[in-house]
Amino acid sequence: MLLHQEMGCGFKEKVYQDAFEVLLKENDIPYEREKHLTISYHGVELGHGFYYDFLCWNKIGVELKAVDEITGEFESQLINYLHVGNHVLGVIYNFSKLSLQYKWYVNHHLRNTVNIG
Repeated sequence: MLLHQEMGCGFKEKVYQDAFEVLLKENDIPYEREKHLTISYHGVELGHGFYYDFLCWNKIGVELKAVDEITGEFESQLINYLHVGNHVLGVIYNFSKLSLQYKWYVNHHLRNTVNIG
């Protein structure tokens, strides 16, 4: 990814988020930053929800990390976001290593058929 090549590792997560947003704008990619997702339980909206770092094209959730490793906790977080938001794909980028780490996730629990083309 261009961002990692240009900036390298060692910055805080928010710095990478700000730079990622610049790239999205430069490339005319539609997105929402810190996209809020709500959760309902028995028809009642719960007081606490989730926030994607970015939601691109209203179907791809993006989480940016600057951590030692992409752990199961981060993977579960993104999978839950995809499920709750009914979004197609998700990706976690980890910028803290010399080589960019990333993992893609497909939402196998879509409530409706979604066209990704």
